[in-house]
Amino acid sequence: MKSITSIGLSILLAGPAVQASYMCPVMPSSDGAALKFALTIQTLLSDYYKSVPVNATFYSTLPSNPMPPTDYLANTMGLAQQAVLGVTALQELAPAAAMTMTTCNYNYPPVTDAKSHLMNAYQLEATLCGAFIGLADYVQAPQAAFLMARLAAEHGIHASYIDSHMKAQVFMANSTMLTPAFTPEMVMMSGMEVGMLGSFLNGCATAPPAPCGGMVTIGKLLANLTNQGTNASGAATPTTGMYPTSASTTGMAVFTGAAQSNWKGFGAAMGGAALAAAMLA
Repeated sequence: MKSITSIGLSILLAGPAVQASYMCPVMPSSDGAALKFALTIQTLLSDYYKSVPVNATFYSTLPSNPMPPTDYLANTMGLAQQAVLGVTALQELAPAAAMTMTTCNYNYPPVTDAKSHLMNAYQLEATLCGAFIGLADYVQAPQAAFLMARLAAEHGIHASYIDSHMKAQVFMANSTMLTPAFTPEMVMMSGMEVGMLGSFLNGCATAPPAPCGGMVTIGKLLANLTNQGTNASGAATPTTGMYPTSASTTGMAVFTGAAQSNWKGFGAAMGGAALAAAMLA
């Protein structure tokens, strides 16, 4: 009979060999569906930026405080470039995910001047931030999860930058939720709210199934996968935690370039149409 010491030594010696043989799972086909949805909405943003010809004259109607028109131009051109890089990154994952590309005919939000362009950019960037946070629950391969996290951070930074030029107070001391996150089903809804892209996607998107045949529900702080194995389609229904509540903000953002003490809230639930009306007033 082997001694306890010899058995323990055998386990220690075998440990590294067992660990060395482990490999992360191959990217499942379900990741491909999620990445295709991600590419569809990322391309919407990239193509929107390309659809709006901008120059210093375009931004000349904006207040020179806090920055001159040339700075608005430089920064929005930078946002457009980052959107292209996001498309490129998703395309590079396409072969590993066995993902097929789809050409879409998007409906872009109307642009009447520089103010409406920045408002549209904010709505799209903020929505994509939340959409990519949500998509992290729909992928399993590490490289796909990494890209979802990176793109969520990217769009959150962009949305915060634009929002900071529409409001004096972007972050609220009385907030009760983290950055809003959205399921694909929610993103596909039509409307002019942050979190809805259905009016712009023009039917060119299919929601990926949630993992394990379940349903993803997003709350104020956490997300949960529920009803595993009972929902073959993976369809999710909106929960109260997905959108910021109407109580999270009190007042429209007006693009003046000057500080206003009554503006509140990052990721406000105010409708995009109402916000646009306020900004264009």
